[in-house]
Amino acid sequence: MKKYILIGPVFLISLIVIAFYIERNIDIAKSIQKLTEIKQLSYELELVTQKRTILFGNLDRTQNYDAIVNITKEFQSRLNHYTQRIQDIKDKELINLLQKTQKKNAELSLLLEDLKTDTAVVNNSLAWLGKIYQSHLLNESEEYMDKALLSYIFSVLNSKNEIIRLQEINSKTAKRELLQKHLRVIYEGKKSIQNIHKEIKRNDIVSALDTVVLYTLRELNSLHKETESIIQILAISSIFLLVFGFIVYIREIIVSLEAQKLKNELQQFVDALNESAIVSKTDAKGVITYVNKKFCQVSGFLEEELIGESHSIIKHPDMPKEIFKDLWKTIQDKKVFKAIIKNRTKEKGFYFVDTSIMPILELDGTIREYLAVRYDVTELVHARDMAIVGEKAKSEFLSNMSHELRTPLNAIVGFSSVLSRGIKDAQHLKHLNSIQESSANLIGLIDDILDLSKLQSGKFSLDYKAFDLKESTRILLESFASSIENSELDFEVSIEENADVNLNGDCLRISQIMSNLISNAIKFTPKGKKIEFKLAYRDSKLFINVVDEGIGLSQEAQEKIFKAFEQADSSTTRNYGGTGLGLSIVLDLVEQMKGRISLESIEGEGSNFGVVLPLEEVKKSGDLNEPENESEDKEALRGHVLIAEDNKTNQMLIGVFMEEFGLSYEIANDGVEAVDMFGREKFDVVLMDENMPNLNGCDAMHKIHSLYGYGVPIIALTANAMIGDRERFLAEGMDDYVSKPIDDDELYKVIKKCLKQ
Repeated sequence: MKKYILIGPVFLISLIVIAFYIERNIDIAKSIQKLTEIKQLSYELELVTQKRTILFGNLDRTQNYDAIVNITKEFQSRLNHYTQRIQDIKDKELINLLQKTQKKNAELSLLLEDLKTDTAVVNNSLAWLGKIYQSHLLNESEEYMDKALLSYIFSVLNSKNEIIRLQEINSKTAKRELLQKHLRVIYEGKKSIQNIHKEIKRNDIVSALDTVVLYTLRELNSLHKETESIIQILAISSIFLLVFGFIVYIREIIVSLEAQKLKNELQQFVDALNESAIVSKTDAKGVITYVNKKFCQVSGFLEEELIGESHSIIKHPDMPKEIFKDLWKTIQDKKVFKAIIKNRTKEKGFYFVDTSIMPILELDGTIREYLAVRYDVTELVHARDMAIVGEKAKSEFLSNMSHELRTPLNAIVGFSSVLSRGIKDAQHLKHLNSIQESSANLIGLIDDILDLSKLQSGKFSLDYKAFDLKESTRILLESFASSIENSELDFEVSIEENADVNLNGDCLRISQIMSNLISNAIKFTPKGKKIEFKLAYRDSKLFINVVDEGIGLSQEAQEKIFKAFEQADSSTTRNYGGTGLGLSIVLDLVEQMKGRISLESIEGEGSNFGVVLPLEEVKKSGDLNEPENESEDKEALRGHVLIAEDNKTNQMLIGVFMEEFGLSYEIANDGVEAVDMFGREKFDVVLMDENMPNLNGCDAMHKIHSLYGYGVPIIALTANAMIGDRERFLAEGMDDYVSKPIDDDELYKVIKKCLKQ
């Protein structure tokens, strides 16, 4: 029976609409009748007005003033009736037009009175002048008038409405003066009458009445159109009432089917939500009013144990109070709160939930209750924690690997360097150079692995500062001179003039990009072929291109060339060596700098690697990249050095360096021994390893500072050489840092600087 419940109100509304329009139609009919009467009265009033105007326009000496009086009375009577009818209509616009008409009529009445007065005065003077003129013609006048004067008087008498120019008459007698006065009255009177006629035209009441008529006609036309619209509406309403019942009936069937479908879908949604989500509701004070089965399963509480309790019943003591303060502030501000929260179970266990809590509002906007939808993410949280532990373990492993690899390399590189300075045999020197070159390759491989690890873990950061692009590039290219000469390659360098700038960027990493690209080109380009290095700076962008005539790459190889540990094919490693890390590091560095890298290659013909880096130019303020002397004559230093080092081989190597520098030294085998020896002897510098048994380097440094102060510089001499290690040691309190394998020139400079301090 729902269709009748719907039809009733609609039918009632339709009847109300019909009744309204019928009543409106009656009102319109009355208005049409009144406006029609106003229109007719306006026409009649116009006729009377025109008659009155004609009478006043023909005023002369013989005019019958009774007709003027009668027409004025008739006009006033009609105007009063006209006014009353307009006021009955209560149309503001029409009343406003009437007021304008009345105002014009009042002004016109005054003008007509003035016209009547002036006409009477002029007629009186003309009558007197006519008698004087007639007496002279009959020779009855005592005073003689010349022909010119008589002619002038004749023209005045016969001018009717024309204004004859006033002449001055020689006034020798009283009659002449009186004649002059009457002529002046006639002249001035006619001028006044003429002006009054002009004013009457300007204050024409007929035009005002025409305005009323036009407004009345517009209103009548509008009312007639509205009547037609009402008839159409009534007809449509009748048709609507006939078909509405049928439409509503059909619609009700459709709506009923759709409602049932939506109900089923909603129930399915609720069932799915209850199966996967933990759902609860609380009142505005946080008291639980509803929980689903999933809530009970996860928490271990029964439904009756939860309903009516505060939601804090599942609050775990590990959760900070600030989170719940933020929770209440957010939901009381009618916003959705989202967070991962640790809850407790009935058996004092715990579980993690991804929580969304939202307020449910009343119609007036006040909060009625809160709905909480949670998902159990305990396994995800555990996985995240395990990933963090794994990442930490990975970092520690890489750090330890770096340390353990660099420690023996330190001895290999150091002793080969010492031997190369003392051996004169060319064959032996060649063998030593091979050892040093292999060691350098191994160090480079270690650095690549560590750099890639840092880049992929997101812990890599760039060090932006000003550098001289052209000078830093020159230094980099000089380092390849030997490799290019040995490879018998034609190496062309093209540096545009606009590249002679200072840029704000990470000079070390930009050099690393160039170095990897050039090394890659040298490795894969046969002897006698050409390599081109191009550098340009335009529009705040650095352009680097390395073009080679090497083996080139197939399309398949190009798609994986930038992936770590991958080569063009399996034979590449056998024929050319390498691990496939270089280009992967280049890609990561370029992306870190918000740049882009491109590759164009044809298999068997060569490759073109292009890099574009967005870098801002900085104003030149002297040489920013003054190269340090690669070697200098080492003057003998004076001082006593404490060497804290647990590796015997490294102890021997560092001892050799100290003797070459002219320094005396003592060796401590661990951190505890270093602190003890520092307290017993006076030292000028401390060389502190980090990874030592019993007490590591940083802890030993802190203990020395706490016991003996900061007077003696302590230098970190360590194989911990990952990105960020230098900064970490300096932040701990070390005065300087030298990495292993030890560069004896660098060690000399650092010790010399510390001794000066």
